[in-house]
Amino acid sequence: MNDDVATYVGAGQRELRYRVVRAPAERHTLLYLHGIESHGGWFLPAARGLAERGCTTYLLDRRGSGLNRDGQVGDAESADELLEDVRAFRSAAGLDSLVLVGLSWGGKLAVAAALDDPEGVCAVVLVTPGLVPRVGLTWTQKLHALFSLANGGRARIELPIEPEMFTRTPRYLDYIENDPDRIHLVTARFLKATHTIDRRIRAGVPRLHVPVLLLLAENDEIIDNDRTRDLLRRLPEKRLRVEFYEGATHAIQFDHTARLVHDVSSFLDEVAC
Repeated sequence: MNDDVATYVGAGQRELRYRVVRAPAERHTLLYLHGIESHGGWFLPAARGLAERGCTTYLLDRRGSGLNRDGQVGDAESADELLEDVRAFRSAAGLDSLVLVGLSWGGKLAVAAALDDPEGVCAVVLVTPGLVPRVGLTWTQKLHALFSLANGGRARIELPIEPEMFTRTPRYLDYIENDPDRIHLVTARFLKATHTIDRRIRAGVPRLHVPVLLLLAENDEIIDNDRTRDLLRRLPEKRLRVEFYEGATHAIQFDHTARLVHDVSSFLDEVAC
């Protein structure tokens, strides 16, 4: 098993860095998209476990996040820019067949990317996806964002997420609280891009004709489990499988790594992806 860091050229000719955890005997190729505050490093324990099950995982750090904080932190110009980054990576890596994996906010981007460029996508895995969040901005923050958008949208808005919403396990909570690459602020135009992605997902879900695995945590304070399931029930018949993690909080990739690895790898083997 080998972890590497490499680069590709994304939208606007920006050089972007990503991690890859390679399987010794590769059977599946996964493209991982992370949450709004996190980066690919939060999924490394799961990626290493998946590598032992034959899954090579490419962990893309979103522009303005993680390995790519050299630009404006928490920023993206538009939904099209974010989707072009994913398309550019797929083209550069030459991935003919892949599984899109999205965690939390990355679940939005994973679904939107599968709708945007479906060729070669053989499955989608959504880990406590932020398709329908429970948390939200205050009216003051929303007004601040709207005023900023009239002037380029570069104002920075604080995210309404506390570390304890991710996990209650002390060692993981300590990691999250002290992670220097965790994002606390995003720009107004990033929030607009997110809203655009949300609209495209709501309109496009019935066109997602690949198997979807949905992993939900019972005590998730960040996403709305019921409304998320309702949204994905609009998928074509028998395309959705749901695994429910009883007693779990949002960050099941930390607290339930072994089960997540088993559920994902078993699902991919079963759907012959």
